[in-house]
Amino acid sequence: MSFSSYDALEASDLSLLRKVLEEVCRERAIALDSEEASSMARALIDWYLFGIRHPQQLKDMLDPLPLTHPSP
Repeated sequence: MSFSSYDALEASDLSLLRKVLEEVCRERAIALDSEEASSMARALIDWYLFGIRHPQQLKDMLDPLPLTHPSP
C-alpha cells in the first residue's frame, strides 16, 4: 500500500516517525537496520501522509489485524 501526497515531511514529522519506529522495534526486539524495520518505516510514512498523526494510532496501524474464526 502506498499513498501519494504532495505534502513534504518536515524535520518534526520525521522525528515523530523515527520515535514511533524506534519504540515499535524496541518492543518487538527488531533491529532498526532490518528489512522488517524498513517495511514498518515505509508503512508509518504512508499512514502519516494518509492523515494518521498521533503516535499511538501510528503504532496501532502496525499491529496485525486479529484473526477471526467463523462461528459454527
